[in-house]
Amino acid sequence: MTEELEERRLRELVNRLDSRLEIVQVLAEILLDNATLRPCVPGAYLNYYREGMLMEAVIHLARSNQEDFGQLMKRPEIAVGLDVS
Repeated sequence: MTEELEERRLRELVNRLDSRLEIVQVLAEILLDNATLRPCVPGAYLNYYREGMLMEAVIHLARSNQEDFGQLMKRPEIAVGLDVS
């Protein structure tokens, strides 16, 4: 593989990871807001089913982030000098 292609793949991996990290943060904030509104009137804007589906999406995104982060740390240019023990 050419060096240019490798750099492009690395940038795509980092951008994908960054995007999903931002998405997880926004979804977590929505879930937190929803939880704080439960005791209020008119109440939460997500019912338990929708809140559960949103939490599943957060979990899926977090797992994908973990996989991409693992791939990123396996790259020699990133892992140089890191103690991964």
